[in-house]
Amino acid sequence: MSKIKELDKDLINKIAAGEVIERPASVVKELVENAIDAEATHISIEVIEGGKSLVKVSDNGSGIEKDDVVMSIQRHTTSKLNNLQDLFQITTLGFRGEALASIASIAKLEMITKTKENDVGVSITVENGIVLKQEYVSAKQGTMIAVSDLFYNVPARKKHLKGIAVEFNHIIDIITRYALIHPEMHFLLTHNGKTIINSPSTTDLLNNIITIYGRDLTKEFLAVNFANGDVEINGYIGKPNAARTDKEYQSLYINKRYIKNYVLNKAVYDGYGTFLFHGRHPIFILNITILPQKVDVNVHPSKSIVRVDKEYLIYEAIKKAVIDCLVEENLIPEVIESRPKEIDAKLILSSAGQFIEYQTAFTQAPSLLPLKQVLNIRLIGKIHNTFIIAEDEKGMLLIDQHAAHERVMYEKFLQECKDKHIHAQQLLTPIVLHVTPNERVIIEQNIELLQSTGFNLELFGNDSYLLRSLPSVFGRTQQKQLIYDVIDELNLGETVKIEEIKEERIARAACRSAVKAHDVLEFPEIYRILEELFQCENKFTCPHGRPAIIHYSLYELEKKFKRKE
Repeated sequence: MSKIKELDKDLINKIAAGEVIERPASVVKELVENAIDAEATHISIEVIEGGKSLVKVSDNGSGIEKDDVVMSIQRHTTSKLNNLQDLFQITTLGFRGEALASIASIAKLEMITKTKENDVGVSITVENGIVLKQEYVSAKQGTMIAVSDLFYNVPARKKHLKGIAVEFNHIIDIITRYALIHPEMHFLLTHNGKTIINSPSTTDLLNNIITIYGRDLTKEFLAVNFANGDVEINGYIGKPNAARTDKEYQSLYINKRYIKNYVLNKAVYDGYGTFLFHGRHPIFILNITILPQKVDVNVHPSKSIVRVDKEYLIYEAIKKAVIDCLVEENLIPEVIESRPKEIDAKLILSSAGQFIEYQTAFTQAPSLLPLKQVLNIRLIGKIHNTFIIAEDEKGMLLIDQHAAHERVMYEKFLQECKDKHIHAQQLLTPIVLHVTPNERVIIEQNIELLQSTGFNLELFGNDSYLLRSLPSVFGRTQQKQLIYDVIDELNLGETVKIEEIKEERIARAACRSAVKAHDVLEFPEIYRILEELFQCENKFTCPHGRPAIIHYSLYELEKKFKRKE
């Protein structure tokens, strides 16, 4: 007896829907892309309970012809492909004809649409892929699609959805990506009746980005305008000092389609080179314009993963565009070799409280080289304002000033968290934080946690907060960047226990306020860091596991200099 049989049509539709619709954000993506393809200038997205209960997208685009409305929810029906050749030169965001059919098979769908030429609109109600009701209605030009009770008939899929906050964060991400690259369109996103994104249409891309990301971030942007043959690259990159701890602020497009491509993404990083601090990620909004036939968007049902013809050439173009932009802004210094000018300087050495002065000649001389007792070691000096040199009775120590201070800050804050007694310092002048829609949601979700850890935030308008206090242990510098880093740490999507956030994520983010390599430290500050380091539970590594202290025994040094075998 044959074991192979034809699948039921309903089962086929649900399997296909699983490839296209993974979560509420997938619904939003497909409907918004249809609205963009319909040349809408106003797109409104209404979401209830993270999209689990309702996703409603309304636009003022071209609408669907009344004779095509029912056909539009059938599988593999499209107005965007006429022949095989069209498949290899896609100029629209949608083209498969699967979106509405997939949505209609696993949710309850209502649609009202009207074209400019028709006097009335058409309304249909669909459940389980079947049209239950169809009628003519009064309507404005454009299309409204309401999708409710997602996965109501596929319980196995429904139970795998995450919490409301997580699902809505995915929706924010989708709308942000398209709002950034389409300044000519007005995007309005609401969640449970509250406006989250309101990005009015404008003719200026940078002003559009300011609306979404705020002035604090966009003032660190550099314009990219690059052309080489058939490739054009336009948009903005952030200065190296504006790099963030996550990749939320990275948007790469091909012909205004948001894409994911490891090689092209790496090209941006390679353009920055060593100007990116370890563990930080550049900000960029870049659109690559190439001939449609050079890119295959028919690789994955999501259409965000693409294949590019002669990918290495695009890689080189992106890398050069980033390098040229940084060079033009004098952010990559030119290395000029020249003979150092000798100057007279006095070095003052301190030993057992007695001072000895002598004359010598150095290009740059440290003001003090004390040989003061610090615990059981003697401080000798420093190298390139990065490494501290000291000695003990058994040999020589090299101490990474950043790793050492990072360990000190980490354990201080960790202990305060464990004691549930975090010292906060009030800022004389509150710091204004301009936040993105996603950051505002994160703050609202974690406001009690932030307050309990010393960050006193007060809503200031629709897209800003006032930072009135922060943990006193971090009072050195970079106060504004620190809170942004903390928000990035909280932006991991999953719900975790407050204690875990305190002890791991926020403590880890707090370490970034430690002194950095090349920071100029006076010797009293070095003494203080070393004294605190040697009181730490783990003095030998930073919180990320990098060495803070390397010890060279006298025996090892003697072997290096051939004094011992």
